[in-house]
Amino acid sequence: MRIIIAEDERLIAMGLAAVLRELGHEVQAICSSGISCVQKARELRPDLVFMDICMETRTAGIEAAREIRENGGVPVIFTTAYDDPETSAAAAGTDPAAFLVKPLMPKDIEDVLRSLRSS
Repeated sequence: MRIIIAEDERLIAMGLAAVLRELGHEVQAICSSGISCVQKARELRPDLVFMDICMETRTAGIEAAREIRENGGVPVIFTTAYDDPETSAAAAGTDPAAFLVKPLMPKDIEDVLRSLRSS
């Protein structure tokens, strides 16, 4: 799959990219903001986006995911350190492909990607 990562913490983004590449996927871009991710998604037309919920603002990732889904229907997997009901409910409103809580574990990433391929 061709994947864009939206993550403002560079070490997390690099770790996720390494896992995805190891699993045989192409990381097209790493974006540090929701705005740049929306632009890259329009430009590169990925198969999937890994989106951190909290970047520039507490809900920047949710807003970016909504725009990406409306403009191209690209599935989004949310990643977040915030596992509270309010954040989960707001994210669910964008019909995400999955929701992963940080710290991201390679097995969890592999499992969610496998489930997407089989659906």
